Parts: sequence; C-alpha cells; structure tokens
Amino acid sequence: MINKAQSSQYNEKFAAALQWMWGDGYLAPGGPAEVAELLGSVDIRDKRVLDIGCGLGAIAVLLVDQYGAGSVHGIDVETHLIEHCRRRAKKAARGDRISFELVKPGPLKFEDESFDVVFTKDVIVHVPDKPTFYQDIFRLLKPGGIFVGSDWLRGGKGACSTLAAKWLEYVHLDFQMKNLEQTRSAIEAVGFDHVRMNDRNRWYCEEVKKEIAALEGDKFGELARMIGRDEADYRLESSLLKQQVINEGFLRPTHFVGYKPSQ
Repeated sequence: MINKAQSSQYNEKFAAALQWMWGDGYLAPGGPAEVAELLGSVDIRDKRVLDIGCGLGAIAVLLVDQYGAGSVHGIDVETHLIEHCRRRAKKAARGDRISFELVKPGPLKFEDESFDVVFTKDVIVHVPDKPTFYQDIFRLLKPGGIFVGSDWLRGGKGACSTLAAKWLEYVHLDFQMKNLEQTRSAIEAVGFDHVRMNDRNRWYCEEVKKEIAALEGDKFGELARMIGRDEADYRLESSLLKQQVINEGFLRPTHFVGYKPSQ
C-alpha cells in the first residue's frame, strides 16, 4: 500500500533540490554509499526485486549494475518520477532487466510470492497503515524472501516535540512516523523473522552538517539559479530546522532487514 498523500509532494523543483544535495538520481541522503550500508550482507544476485517508491530510478539501475539483481521492477505514484525512471533505464541500456510502473495508492496489485526481494528506501514514512503495508509485502515475497529498506522513524512514543512539530509544519510533508520498537514489532507481527534494525541517527547528525554547509556555501547561488531564490532559502531554513530535530533525537532514519520463513 502506498499512501495517496505521498503524491505530488516530490515535484520537479523539490526533486532538483534533493539531487543537488544528494547526487544525481537520489531523493534521500547518502547516495550509493547509503544503499551499500543498507544492503550490508544481503545478497540480491540473480533475484527478482520490487523497488517500492523508486523515485528517479537511480537505485534500480544500481541494484542491477553493482549488486547483480536479476531484475528490478520499480513502482511509484508520481507520473513524472516514473518518466524520469524510464529515461534513466533507457540511457543505462538496462531495459531487459529494469522496468517501472505507475501505481495507484492502495494495496499492491501483484500475485502472491511474486518477488525474491522487496526493497524500499525512505518511503514508508508516508504510509499511514503500516501493519497492512508490511502484510502486503509479506504476501508477495516468496518463501525465504527478504524485505530490506529504510524509513524515517522517530524517538519517543508521545506527542512530537515542539521543534519536531515546527519542522513538520514547515516542510508540509505527510510524515506518519513510528519509533524503532513499534516498527520492529509491526514487521515481526506479520511473520518476518530475524529482523534487524540499524538506527542511523548518529550518521545523519553528521550528514545534515554537509547539507547545511552546501546550502550556506559558495554553491548556494547555483541552487538558487536552478529552483529560484525563495525555494533555495526555504531549503536552507528546512535543513536548519531539521538539524535541530535530528540533534534532539526525534528524527531517526533507520535501516531494517526481515526474512520471510522458508516454510
């Protein structure tokens, strides 16, 4: 299930700004290095992979070229993102192993046990009904299949901190955030075992410094020319607020891996 609220949040200017910060084809921090950290020892060679929230398609190409995936099928709810993905796959000459599909929000329309691996990076935060989403993933994985991804989690269980509420209101993103233990429990509850979680808050405390340094540095003018001065100023203010939320421990980007039992 992909949330309708995710739709239209990643417009062309927003996508351009994110790539300016994080690299061509990437809408989330870390680029290829963070994909490597996320996969760790997970072997996807010759596997059929579903990439949920495929963004601009760079990760799908990376999963085939660098990690040897047999095939990658990327899905997203944004028409313009799927168009970007298809152009990228065509340029990479990987049309025989990479495909992309525009999907409607809601349950995933794939047959049971269709994939060996489900990969998703920084998308689940938009999904309000996470248990149903995890159940859907479990359903479409083959026995022994792997669910691997990352999500924007939160610290604490109660109301957002004052800083967090201010940042969430400022960025106008529909973030449906759970903490690490809530997420682990929900993934395990649908049947996944050997679930591993990797809290990346400390890493992102350092990463956000790089974002701000770029936004406050000589290259700021380049971003302003790309997306307009008002939009560039907005990106800087957003990152400054986000840094406070990360440093106080509320915002906790987290990697996870879970396995569907073989029997």
